[in-house]
Amino acid sequence: MTKKRIRRLLLLWFATLIMAGIVGMLLYVQMAVHQENVVASLEVESPVVKEDLPDISAKVEEETAEPVPGAVGTADISEDAEYSHLVETESPFWNVYPISSPGVSAENWHTILVQNRFKIDYTITPLAPRDWHLVRSNNAIRVQFRSEMFAVKDILARKKRGKFSIQLISIEHARFPLAVSLLSRLLNDGYYAYLHRTDAKFEGKYWYRVRVGFFKNLEDARTTGKKISEKYQGEDYFSTKFWPVQPGTQELSRPVIDLRQPLNKPWVIQLPLYSSQAEALKDMAQLNIETDFSYISQKLESASSGKLEFRIRIGFFETRNEAGRLIYRLKKKFPQFKSMKSVRLQE
Repeated sequence: MTKKRIRRLLLLWFATLIMAGIVGMLLYVQMAVHQENVVASLEVESPVVKEDLPDISAKVEEETAEPVPGAVGTADISEDAEYSHLVETESPFWNVYPISSPGVSAENWHTILVQNRFKIDYTITPLAPRDWHLVRSNNAIRVQFRSEMFAVKDILARKKRGKFSIQLISIEHARFPLAVSLLSRLLNDGYYAYLHRTDAKFEGKYWYRVRVGFFKNLEDARTTGKKISEKYQGEDYFSTKFWPVQPGTQELSRPVIDLRQPLNKPWVIQLPLYSSQAEALKDMAQLNIETDFSYISQKLESASSGKLEFRIRIGFFETRNEAGRLIYRLKKKFPQFKSMKSVRLQE
């Protein structure tokens, strides 16, 4: 065999290896994107059939596939307007229930506001036509957009996810209840609205930005911003000005609550009960500057009273001592919170 023929064979062999490597990499990327875009569906716990729920305590660290729509123990995202509650349960600690579900009652605490670092979500979904729903996947309570459910599962699927928001107004820290009121109003008109707190002070204050998201491109963001401006034209706190923004990764993240966190860290800090939502919001505004995760819940004092009571919890902590260290720091900075205590979530 001549040297020239040997060189040709070697070149052919190397070319074959390179092609095989490229094909393998493309297949790997395709499978990864497909897995990321598996659609989460609203998983409703049956009060009778406990085994329908996935056992997420067995594999806390392992990322499991999300349930497909229509699977046993799940319900598809409704085509109609839906009013739902984020209800606190035993393990897995939270679940999303339609308002018509028998699992929603005066006996349950309903989480209404969740702070994840700088992002704050109001979690009672409204009676309004909309493109988004609050759902439960295996490992998270998350926001699911209908327009993203039917995205083609291909290598370009990432580009079809919303990545822009519009900012409507900034409200100073002391007026946090007002920011929540505007947020609630936008939600009840069918928009996915949320708050984003500045991570640093501006003019000596923290600010809450009222934002609506998420949009695939700037054109969609501007179109919705214009519609909102026209809808609320002439009203206080809404103006004709809005700003398309491209949020960071944490803000764009769909999960509202990572259900693996309380499994690993079952301790929370609890404040005394409130008879007024306004008072709870006022105190949460102080606490969310010092904490990474906090939430407000509500329930009826009794089935016949018609009066709501509220509580604030801060999480999550691996041990009671870890929670106690933050309690000490918070009491030192905010003496009015002297009655806060550590509580272990029920499993």
